[in-house]
Amino acid sequence: MDYLKDNTIIICENNTKISLLKELTNSFLNIKFYTKKEFLDNYLFKYDEKTIYYLINKYSFKIDVCKMYLNNLKYIDVNKTYQSNKLNYLVILKKELDEHNLLIYNNDFNKELNGYTIIVLDYPYLDNYEIDIFNKLKASIINNKGNNKIDKVYVCKNDEEEIDFVCKKICELIHNNVDINKIKIMGIDSSYYNNLLRISKFYNIPINIPSNNTLISNAIVKVFLDNLNKGLDYAIASIIDEDENIINKIINICNKYVNLNDNEIKYNLIIDDLKNTKISNFNYKNYIDIIDFNEYINDDEYIFLMNFNNGIIPSIIKDENYITDNIKDEVKLKATTEINKEIKVYQINKLQSIKNLVITYKKADSKGECYPSSLIKELNIKEEEIENNILESYSYVFDLIKLCICEDKYSKYGIVTEDYLIYKNNLKDIKYNTYDNKFKGIDKNTLLDYLNNKLILSYSSISNYYKCGFRYYLTNILKLDKYEDSFEAFIGSVFHDVLEKCFKDNLNIEEEINNYVKEKGKLLTIKERFYLNKIKEDIEFVINILNKQKNYISLDQTLYEQNIVLEKNNVKFIGFVDKLLYKEENDKTYVAIIDYKTGNVDTNLELVPYGLNLQLPIYLYLVSKSNLFNNIEFTGFYIQYILNKDIKKIKDKTCLEQYEDNLKLVGYSNSSVHTLSLMDNTYEKSMLIKSMSVKQDGNFSANAKVLSNEKINSLINETERVIDKGVKEILDGKFDINPKQIEFAKEIEGCKYCKFKDICFKKEKDIVMLKKGNLDYLGGEENA
Repeated sequence: MDYLKDNTIIICENNTKISLLKELTNSFLNIKFYTKKEFLDNYLFKYDEKTIYYLINKYSFKIDVCKMYLNNLKYIDVNKTYQSNKLNYLVILKKELDEHNLLIYNNDFNKELNGYTIIVLDYPYLDNYEIDIFNKLKASIINNKGNNKIDKVYVCKNDEEEIDFVCKKICELIHNNVDINKIKIMGIDSSYYNNLLRISKFYNIPINIPSNNTLISNAIVKVFLDNLNKGLDYAIASIIDEDENIINKIINICNKYVNLNDNEIKYNLIIDDLKNTKISNFNYKNYIDIIDFNEYINDDEYIFLMNFNNGIIPSIIKDENYITDNIKDEVKLKATTEINKEIKVYQINKLQSIKNLVITYKKADSKGECYPSSLIKELNIKEEEIENNILESYSYVFDLIKLCICEDKYSKYGIVTEDYLIYKNNLKDIKYNTYDNKFKGIDKNTLLDYLNNKLILSYSSISNYYKCGFRYYLTNILKLDKYEDSFEAFIGSVFHDVLEKCFKDNLNIEEEINNYVKEKGKLLTIKERFYLNKIKEDIEFVINILNKQKNYISLDQTLYEQNIVLEKNNVKFIGFVDKLLYKEENDKTYVAIIDYKTGNVDTNLELVPYGLNLQLPIYLYLVSKSNLFNNIEFTGFYIQYILNKDIKKIKDKTCLEQYEDNLKLVGYSNSSVHTLSLMDNTYEKSMLIKSMSVKQDGNFSANAKVLSNEKINSLINETERVIDKGVKEILDGKFDINPKQIEFAKEIEGCKYCKFKDICFKKEKDIVMLKKGNLDYLGGEENA
């Protein structure tokens, strides 16, 4: 602080900057802050997305390789010829980028430095080329130096014991009226965070755990990525009602690349930014902070340095950079051995500058044996085994857990420890070896706050809820289902895209597929490209059959890819219908719903009252409640399996005929002959609809699935009832473990394809058995 005066530039890391700003709250000095990277970027040059795009586009470099080359260019003098070919390649690259104006120079930056005193503060080491720059600018280079003697280091068996010890020491400080904001933890990495968060909660110690999460891990970003194959605008539109802060971050990233021509490169750059953009967590007041080793520390702060193990402190840099030790002297870079010596000196000085310091190390962790820091012997620090005085307790809950551990040792190995007897005689019965897997509930207001007072549902999410409430909670509320951009899903998207255009003149299937792949920026492996070429024949076959089926249909208008959104009491229900065929006649609109599928879907309506097999009923409900048509009468609602080549040997039928049969529509039709004939003029022995035929007496055959208008309306009403019931239960926080099983079915329907079926520990009594139903709930006596 003694160095600070008016018109000062401080070059330091952001955590040091924050600490200094707290000290300067009442100061009116003109001070500017830069990190070392920010300063050198302005003093030398920097690059942007156009630079990276150029290198990828011209040389097909990976993004990380581009950054590696670009970050090493600052060491290069383009007017020199080096002995190393690696360095000379950087010279060529830098000249090329300069010729295309792809390196950004701040020509006015030197003028901005006039009249300022420059301080470089608290960096473990500086390379020689950096020292030359700072000496030229007459900057002061300052590192902490201390003379506080380090008396001892506490030795712990493992990281859990180490955390437990530190938590007790923190409780002692707070008990002695030390301000919790003056207590810091240093030296730990993310491997400690889970145990630290868990154990500190037992002691009611609030800790600001640093967030290592990046945007790519956010649930909203998963939705964005899931829709990126459909185009950038569509992907952004799919999340527009979500968290504004996250959406703005995504849009800012997209805006950087919006003018790039190649979608494949554009999308990869966007994904790379999402992977590298951290989500900052909110730092609470009256919490203990976890700080970096080089952070600025005041004399009135209490520091717990944990993880004082070899390889951690002193930290070691390896010779792994593009510019290796054997060529570093050509560009004024220090060898790794010299850097490591400087880091070691810096860290010793740092330790000796901390007035209130407690140091701990562990002998082992989950990976195996751990060794103490070499600085212990070098600085002649006394090692002291921690004493576990269980009669002094700051956490009753953690004591109960320790009793449970003792019970494990006694139950499994017959070991009776002194701790066990003390815990057993002083603590309540913990009901050892019992377990309750029931969902304990969630506060309704907390849930509404978490959902921002709005609920978004779709067929898949409401289906998840009715299959199992806990499955829905994990998948759709906590969003723990990891995003996977599978090739199978991409194949389905390709089919849908081409089939949307299948009736236009001069359709070139190969061209459409290639355009779709390029537009979506999808990187395909050789195996995937081979398979994509193979399915062109399948698509061509499907289109030929669809053209053939078109001759049977009198509905003369078509809508493709309809995104239907219904809102009701702050609940939004979204559906995406592949194809709607319709015809306007005598003030009525006759409508057929067709959904393309590459996998199997159960269309049986008997289980709809249970909330199962809802896909077609939900499309029926959405279309009926939308504003797409006036005075609707449904001709039918169907699934069309577009990638189904599973056949059985059938007498008098060729494979080709069986493939064609597989493309028939599967679902329910209107029982009105006039209405049905608009959908299928071959309905008496249908060439279009599976199992549709008429007997000689003029009645529909037993296998024909037909419903009257009254029953279709009843189905719509029942679907709405099921949705409303599900919405109410979701908003009430009813997420019990209740997987459904259909009577006589081999598999539990609620657990089928569930990624979390191994963590709910369901019991037999949790399974809800459903009886096979019928269509009586639709009313009437008509056969269906």
